[in-house]
Amino acid sequence: MSAGSGMSPEALKRLRNLANFWTPRMKAAANDAELAAVCFDRAKAAAKRSQRNGDPTAMHKLAQELAQWAADMERADATRQSRHTA
Repeated sequence: MSAGSGMSPEALKRLRNLANFWTPRMKAAANDAELAAVCFDRAKAAAKRSQRNGDPTAMHKLAQELAQWAADMERADATRQSRHTA
């Protein structure tokens, strides 16, 4: 185990490899929409990997998080719109 991290060297290497894969893609995004697409792909890949590694609920958890985020954004937008029409 690595000192202080609680992770094995193999786990740390996997995380480094994932960071090395995703970070350049995130930095290369030309705008927020592209960044969101990359982040969505990253989340989907993480959920699939988690499912393969024994968490059958990973994709459902991701869907719940996205649905909650969308509902929060929709609520905030509706509130902004109602303030502008009043």
